[in-house]
Amino acid sequence: MRYEVLLPEIVKMTQAGSGIDLIARALRTSAYAVRDALHLHRTGQHPPRRIDKRRRQRQPGQPFVPKYQRIAAEVDRRRKAGEGFDRLARAMKVSRGMIVRAYDFANRGEAATAAREGRSPPRPPYKWSEESRAARRKPRR
Repeated sequence: MRYEVLLPEIVKMTQAGSGIDLIARALRTSAYAVRDALHLHRTGQHPPRRIDKRRRQRQPGQPFVPKYQRIAAEVDRRRKAGEGFDRLARAMKVSRGMIVRAYDFANRGEAATAAREGRSPPRPPYKWSEESRAARRKPRR
């Protein structure tokens, strides 16, 4: 199992205080693999096998590419231009979590370093545009 190979690094990152999702992004694996590794570490037993239902949906001969990887370049470009995660999620019609995962995938070196150190990865701050500021202002009486 792949998580057996990653087990020492996963345990080290967990002890440093990193969360399961951040570790998964840093090691470019799934959160399930990280949970399975931690289960093996805590109990000494392999977890039961899961059936991956989404693999049946793809066409034979075509590699499966997760959606967050397909949108990562666009998310990175728009996020660095100043758009917020919530606004991107609404515009791209996906969850905020997928936008964050796509951004971390596009900047995986920074995410991996942060996971090893047990901190959140650095992300550019949200920049308020004049239009959004004007919309948030209370009308004068």
